[in-house]
Amino acid sequence: MQERRTLVRLLLPILMLVGVACGPCNLLSGTEQPTPPHPIVVSTEAAGQLQSRIQQNLKGQPGQEFILRMTDAEVTSLVGTGLAKYSESPVSDPQIWFTKGKIYGTGRLSNILPIETEIHVVASARIQDGRVLVVIEDVSAGAVPIPESLLDTVSQSVNETVDELQLDVQVTALEILEGEAIVKGVRR
Repeated sequence: MQERRTLVRLLLPILMLVGVACGPCNLLSGTEQPTPPHPIVVSTEAAGQLQSRIQQNLKGQPGQEFILRMTDAEVTSLVGTGLAKYSESPVSDPQIWFTKGKIYGTGRLSNILPIETEIHVVASARIQDGRVLVVIEDVSAGAVPIPESLLDTVSQSVNETVDELQLDVQVTALEILEGEAIVKGVRR
């Protein structure tokens, strides 16, 4: 009987540790994490197409209107090929999709925490002062939600990156539809 108690005392902390480490498995969170409607394959061709359209819209004459359509596959591919350039990228297997007026993303978070875990992001976007402003609404690493204060920092970092892409444009409309986002604007 004493051996059984000792065994339980040893196994219980180990099982709890495994349960916490398995947060990415969603065993502890109790909440359903967002998943793309279908697996999105990273393609250098799709990334190149989006990059080309972005460059075309940035090279227009001042006052010229533009419409930039981005699909789930194109954005996922652009991010995925960009991350692949780094030998120790903090995120692998990105999946980014548009639905219900929001931007969703998942991936594997590695090289940051002692264990590799799933990361989930939910964001919204709006126009502010002729620019696209992204607001990170929710981020979780496995079953652990990221604190509100860190969300502001992540939003700021994302917006700085987005701002770099909007140098000489004024955004006039933004739509997040099922499977695509559409940005309309005018070259300055």
